[in-house]
Amino acid sequence: MFNPQSQIENSTCEIKYELQEKNIKVLVLDDESIIPELKSVVQILQGYNFIFQSTNCDNEFKKLIREIKPNLIISELHINEIEGKEQLNYCRMVYPEIPFIILSAHTCNKSALTFLEMGATDFLNKDTISALPATIYKALRQSHEKIQIKEARQQRWEDAQRFKGLIEYSHDPVITYDYDGTITYASPAIERVLGYKVEEFVGTNVIDHIHPEDLPIRENAYKTLLNSELNFETINEERLLHKNGHFIWAKAIISDARLIPGIEGIMTNFRDITIAKNKTCDLNNTIEILTNQNNRLLNFSYIVSHNLRSHTSNIQSIINFLEITDDPGEQEEMIQHLKEVSEALNETMTNLNEVVSIHSGDHLKIESLSLRKFALISLKTLKSKLNAINGKVHFNIDKNLMINFNKSYLESILHNLFYNAIKYSHPNRRLDLEIDIVNEDEFDVLIVKDNGMGLDIEKYKNKLFGMYNTFHNNKNAKGLGLFMSKNQIEAMKGKIEVEGSINNGCTFKIYFKK
Repeated sequence: MFNPQSQIENSTCEIKYELQEKNIKVLVLDDESIIPELKSVVQILQGYNFIFQSTNCDNEFKKLIREIKPNLIISELHINEIEGKEQLNYCRMVYPEIPFIILSAHTCNKSALTFLEMGATDFLNKDTISALPATIYKALRQSHEKIQIKEARQQRWEDAQRFKGLIEYSHDPVITYDYDGTITYASPAIERVLGYKVEEFVGTNVIDHIHPEDLPIRENAYKTLLNSELNFETINEERLLHKNGHFIWAKAIISDARLIPGIEGIMTNFRDITIAKNKTCDLNNTIEILTNQNNRLLNFSYIVSHNLRSHTSNIQSIINFLEITDDPGEQEEMIQHLKEVSEALNETMTNLNEVVSIHSGDHLKIESLSLRKFALISLKTLKSKLNAINGKVHFNIDKNLMINFNKSYLESILHNLFYNAIKYSHPNRRLDLEIDIVNEDEFDVLIVKDNGMGLDIEKYKNKLFGMYNTFHNNKNAKGLGLFMSKNQIEAMKGKIEVEGSINNGCTFKIYFKK
């Protein structure tokens, strides 16, 4: 026997808690006489405050749906010459997320099918009005989930637009091109560096802008990129043809973007190094400044490649899971994960936006930051990976401790340290990650200790912080994390040290200048 109360109680408690505190506005397209019966039937849904408003006039219905924006619509099939199809179409056009339930005295399977095909949430006969509470609860829950997914997708779109803004306002040009070399996109900086307007540059072939003697360098870089596990390759020097006919010297980073929707080809960002190339050594100071700026540009590129990829991969995985699961509990859990990852991504984008807006490499924005807050945020983004290996974190950082640091660098350093501890955890024991802080003279020292696989410090001490160096048989290792962290820490007048041995874990010490 059908038991609506039982069905409701068996539904997800978390979603019920989200909904039961809300006032549920119900717009009824029927005679007002139906309201008392509806109120009586929905009393079974305890904890909800249903506010009913009825109309049997088409114009008033359209007015009310905009004015009160109901949480639910209940409609009769035919009332006062009004046919529900027009109202259903109007509702789907204006507010498609509002559930639309047909509750009719007319029994017609064909009509029911027609309305369901048009987008109605459900179709009930008034003879079975006892089924209405369960139908309402299910409809409200699904509406809630759809709104959450819609908001998450909107956030993804906004993040994409923000990332596009970073590229559009970058001081250095960014271009994309297909397999044949035809340029499909160029950022506005192309006019400053090569003299071409964007519309002039797009559609030309990248080979036409490279000095003939440097083409082998570019071709070798392509081959290395396409046959390597790395997704980018650096060309330290090549000559590019300016619109005015002369060549400039450029340093380029070529990225494999064949699997990125909207690009599906190669992406290159480059900077003009002509001055640095042509100047002599009585100019060493200028070269040093340019080198620092270039290192920071590379750091920015690595942060984008290394950190954002983790966020966007998590978002895509969660979205894919949402699309295939029908379990309300799993859906709500995934939505919460999506919110957490989206918030972390949004903060990363904000920090990167500050970095890219800096005009001089000697003026990185330094702020007083809560080390505890940033460490907790980083651990939160890695929560699913920690849970997957049943890892445990012992956390001891004073909430009042503040350090003077760059936001983006701090986020990157903490992410790399915690992620490496998880990635290289020992397969035969649970990860215990200890995070502590000590005071040493002019430094606040962050200690990150794990009981993972460890490595031979003496053997690799000269290579440990080198670029592209890896020390375990992990095919996904890129050899960027420690290199990035060391450069970022030293740029902030700090230092990094490591202790450890094979099978006994590692202890990293990060010295933050007071």
